[in-house]
Amino acid sequence: MSTEDEEVLVHEMLKIGERALKFEEYVLRRAWGVYYAVWAFAFLLFFSVPSIISFVSPSLVNNPYPYFMGYGLVGGMAGWATYLNFEKVYKTIRLRRALLGGREVSRALRIGTWVLILVSNFLLFFVPYRLLGPKGLSVGYIGLIYVMFWVYSALKRSFTYFPLEGVLAIASLTSSCLLSVYFILTAKYLLSETSWLFTTLVWIFCALYALYHAPDMVVYDE
Repeated sequence: MSTEDEEVLVHEMLKIGERALKFEEYVLRRAWGVYYAVWAFAFLLFFSVPSIISFVSPSLVNNPYPYFMGYGLVGGMAGWATYLNFEKVYKTIRLRRALLGGREVSRALRIGTWVLILVSNFLLFFVPYRLLGPKGLSVGYIGLIYVMFWVYSALKRSFTYFPLEGVLAIASLTSSCLLSVYFILTAKYLLSETSWLFTTLVWIFCALYALYHAPDMVVYDE
């Protein structure tokens, strides 16, 4: 094979690899869009928990434990839906990591990581509440900021260029966590809920934006 033929072959292989990676980013952006939608829906359910408890059993309105059970159930279901969503595209991630020289993560470790995150977040709310009362909930919101570091890291690994909806999702959730800490410590609970309502609207926008622009990832340059 001549040098010219080798250069043509290398060029074609690079083009195929580039297209494969763009298709993977398309699949991943759709998955992230579903992720934003799942948690936006979960945020709405979190708002509904008090109303559901009041409707089902008014005598439990002043009991904090049904609220923890309700929030824990919603968070657990959203977490499991998130795992299933990303598990579907894990083969794509494995191909991307193979091409980029990354390390493969076992399925057991992935499941363990999700369970650890969900359980630890629940305990970060429940245990401080038991020890400190309502103001202890601020500890849980501080812990949620760690999740944003995970989201940032995962988005960086998923895309060549950091997507706009990722910036908005991280900024809005981090802001709500910080504001919730302040509002809980100053007993302004209604303002805390207002900040989360704003974050819910932002995440709905992020979901729609990511799903709408996902096809842009497979626009190939000839």
